[in-house]
Formats: sequence, structure tokens, C-alpha cells
Amino acid sequence: MNALAIVATLVAAGAVSWLLRVIPITLLPAARLPAPARRLLDHAAPAAIAAMVGAGIAGGNALPELAARLPVLLGALVAGVIAWRRRGLVLPVVAGLAVAGALTAL
Repeated sequence: MNALAIVATLVAAGAVSWLLRVIPITLLPAARLPAPARRLLDHAAPAAIAAMVGAGIAGGNALPELAARLPVLLGALVAGVIAWRRRGLVLPVVAGLAVAGALTAL
């Protein structure tokens, strides 16, 4: 496969991906959704981020390596508790990193 075909394939895949995300928003904007569906949409972004963070922390095969992941898990727990209480972003991230870093250094 030559370079032009590879670039064309990537551009086409990007265009299809973009269309799949834009078409539902265009055809059915949030203002036309029922109120319960709009309330659910408010939680979609945090849920997606939590899923990515959870998958990154747990990894594919987490139980055999739990001791090695314990500092990160405890750091994530601290960050989660602070985020729940304070509703900010900077303090939970810094605190979680500090806990994970300190426990890793031990």
C-alpha cells in the first residue's frame, strides 16, 4: 500500500468517525430530548472519564499485580474522596499524585 492510499484511508476513517458523532447531535439536539434523557447526558462525560481512568488503573490483569498497583489505587481513592468533597480538579489530582508518589517511593 502506498503512502497516498494510507493517508486517504486515515482521512476517510476520520471523516466516518466524525460523521457518526455529529449526525446524532444534528438530527436530535439535546433541547428536543426528554428531561430524563438530558439529565443522563449531564453525567456522560464524567462517566466516560471514570471508565478510562478505572481501566487505566486496573489494567488488563490487575489481581496478580495488586501489590504493585496499590500506591496508584490508594492515590486514586484519595483523589476521589477529595474530588467528591471539594468539587474541584486541581487539588484532587495533586493529592492523588502525591499519595501515589509517596507510597511508590517507600
